[in-house]
Amino acid sequence: MTNLKSSENLSRFVQLFTLNDAEATQRVSERLALVLRDPAAYQEQFAEELEERGIVAALPVQELRDLALIDALLAEELLWESDWKDPAADLVYGINETLTQQKKSMRLHEPASGRATVTGPEALDIVQDLAEPVGLAVVLFTLDSDSYALSVVADAQAEEARQLALELGFGVTVY
Repeated sequence: MTNLKSSENLSRFVQLFTLNDAEATQRVSERLALVLRDPAAYQEQFAEELEERGIVAALPVQELRDLALIDALLAEELLWESDWKDPAADLVYGINETLTQQKKSMRLHEPASGRATVTGPEALDIVQDLAEPVGLAVVLFTLDSDSYALSVVADAQAEEARQLALELGFGVTVY
């Protein structure tokens, strides 16, 4: 893949989350281009932020790349990070906050009362069940921890998100 094509794919991938916010697209793309081009320089430049996560040693490239994606989107409030023990209702709240930041008018409905307190992987299933009717796909970012890093893309762009993440080397699961 040429550098130009790689750069275009990175920008297309980032825009799935930043939508029409050109400044956010540029900030996220620049940060991710650095980690893809020079992981050691990325780790040095963002050492303080990584240290806040408890990371002080060099990370494997894949883990650093995935963390850079999460932190770049988190900095723009385009991702919700929650504990895996958080109930489905909290995940829905987080996704709705992300939708607000994306300037989308749609919202996920609250989970039914019996499902609102469900945690773990089942909570992710509930969130996706609520996202599908409004045309959204939930994106789970790879994070080697006890938390979920979540965002959303338009359901029609779910396959594109999967493919671009794979081409660029980011670990994501698009429901």
